[in-house]
Amino acid sequence: MIRIHKPAAPTKLIKDGSKKAESHLQDYLQDPIAYQTGKKKFDFAPTIYAHATVKTALIKTQHKKCCFCERLIGEDGDIEHFRPKSAYQQTPKTTLKYPGYYWLAYDWGNLYLSCGPCNQRHKKNWFPIVSQKNRAQLNNNDCSLEMPLLINPGEEDPSQHISFRGEIPYAPPKSKQGETTIALLKLNRPILNQARLNHLETIKQLYQVIQTAKDYPNDLDWKNISNDAQKFLQDAILDSAEFSSATRSAIADGFREVNTASNR
Repeated sequence: MIRIHKPAAPTKLIKDGSKKAESHLQDYLQDPIAYQTGKKKFDFAPTIYAHATVKTALIKTQHKKCCFCERLIGEDGDIEHFRPKSAYQQTPKTTLKYPGYYWLAYDWGNLYLSCGPCNQRHKKNWFPIVSQKNRAQLNNNDCSLEMPLLINPGEEDPSQHISFRGEIPYAPPKSKQGETTIALLKLNRPILNQARLNHLETIKQLYQVIQTAKDYPNDLDWKNISNDAQKFLQDAILDSAEFSSATRSAIADGFREVNTASNR
């Protein structure tokens, strides 16, 4: 995961989303028990929160990457609600609680672009927080008191909570957020680890070229090759690069933790 810096919200979301959110609130106030038991559901409008202008803005802001696993997904992907709009779960073993954060269904700060596996198979409706007594239940509740155990990449720096040993993500000591985020989103799932490993092996080869070139400081060919490799490495740690967070960790570690696939 990397820090995501969002621009201003798309006009469509501000204009139509605020009206629709207000209608949800009025529906809830007319029959709160029915919504709390799940007997009534909100008529959420994906034509607003998943409007082309909204999705395009997220694709650009996130550099065509999943907000969680950093895989390149291009124009494919789901509109992810960080705080679930319909219902939520504290843990996989707890039942769904209704309603969800319906008033944030069209909130720009609550929207991200996610790949299908991260959104549909893993995060789903989970939204664990430190203490249930701080759970926001109404639009006028203060969400900042919740202390989510899931990293919000639009509000905090994920690198403070998740690092990598080679392709394997891990949480630094005492980071419950990092630990929970890795476990909940399955950021260490085999297919994802393998994709990171394949990527890092390529970067590692270029890193080794640069190190070898240092032994031939007066060789013009080696110098040119090294310059090209350095440019590639510089691009690989940009926010726009796939798996840039894992790449940064690997470079900082001198690729000591990155093994070849045959050694796995």
